[in-house]
Amino acid sequence: MRIKTIQFAIILILVFFMNSCAYFDIQSRDNFTEEDSTRDNGDKKTSLYNSCIIMGEVVCKNEEDYPVSVIAYPLSFTNKILVDYIILDRAGPFMIYVPEGRYVIYAVCDIDNDSIFETEEVSGIYKEGKEIFVENDEIKKGIDITVSKNNAGKIEFPRELEIEDDFETAIYTGGNGQIRKIYDEMFSPEKAAAGWWTPSSFMKAYGANIYFAEQYDPGKIPVLFVHGASGSPQDWVYFLIRLDRSRYQPWFFYYPSGMRLSLSSKILYEELTDLQKKYGFNTISIAAHSMGGIVTRAMLTHHDFSKNIPFVKLYITFATPWTGYASADTGMTYSFKKLPSWYDLGRRSSFIKRVMRARLPSHLPYYLFYGKQDKVSEGTAIDERVFSEAKDRFGFQCNHETIL
Repeated sequence: MRIKTIQFAIILILVFFMNSCAYFDIQSRDNFTEEDSTRDNGDKKTSLYNSCIIMGEVVCKNEEDYPVSVIAYPLSFTNKILVDYIILDRAGPFMIYVPEGRYVIYAVCDIDNDSIFETEEVSGIYKEGKEIFVENDEIKKGIDITVSKNNAGKIEFPRELEIEDDFETAIYTGGNGQIRKIYDEMFSPEKAAAGWWTPSSFMKAYGANIYFAEQYDPGKIPVLFVHGASGSPQDWVYFLIRLDRSRYQPWFFYYPSGMRLSLSSKILYEELTDLQKKYGFNTISIAAHSMGGIVTRAMLTHHDFSKNIPFVKLYITFATPWTGYASADTGMTYSFKKLPSWYDLGRRSSFIKRVMRARLPSHLPYYLFYGKQDKVSEGTAIDERVFSEAKDRFGFQCNHETIL
């Protein structure tokens, strides 16, 4: 036991030195331990870190396309600088990653096109200023706002507003069901690493969405690929170029792996069911690598979700550490900065325990792939509970990454 503890400590030290710059760049909104005395949420005071999602759409009444900033104005805590916003290049769907709390949602159109969103340009407000409350691990959807330049100057904003849309500002380019090439810059290793170390910045730029490699084809079966920690769709290149494209169409779920895994699984469910309603497909397969296996299993075993996704007909995982990482527990205990995903990745994680207690739907064929030289997942990749559920199991002479 002492030898294993020393091994985990050495791994943590190595990871720290290899990623020290990124570690120190962890923002306060991504730090699970961040406490804020200005937080007022009834009798309880909790950590002020991003833990929930507000989803909706901005609809423009005018023919012109203006850049739009959607702002979640916080009522249950205060910030000297507004940070709970995203910028869209035009009206459309949005996704904002925020802490638990009460908010009023505003939309600001850059009507004069000077790249500055100003108080007199506030052009829309959700339900005439009705506040919304979002809890930890919750997705609040249907927050739709209609904007019009005729509203500019008529909607009161609580304080002076001046958000600059300059070269350092992330423009939200996400969107469920977009067609993207596998070599797109947003899927690069650098962007994927940002999703691990700074999930809040990643969410402002990309959100968490399912991307298509080609136009939707009702005659082909979708195969949804889900990456693991610090991963991206580019992890699946080997599969992409070998997939029988006459029968199957590749889809990719791209999400910031530094956020809570429970929240990632809920976003995946929302995005997947959104596409099913839009296209009406009745069959899809899911393939997941490493941590992506935990995210997908959480969705497939969720008591409210599993009954609504009978169109998932095949499930495959590669090198998934089903009972988590002891190093994540160590990190949560000793690190002074803690990413939200670490909380769900530890072997003491209540989230993983819930996911592993639940059984996969009996009608769903499941296949388990693992690497015999996998030093990352070790024996957790063939946990007996998952092993017994698998219709078949395949072990290869490879490690955690080369299994792909």
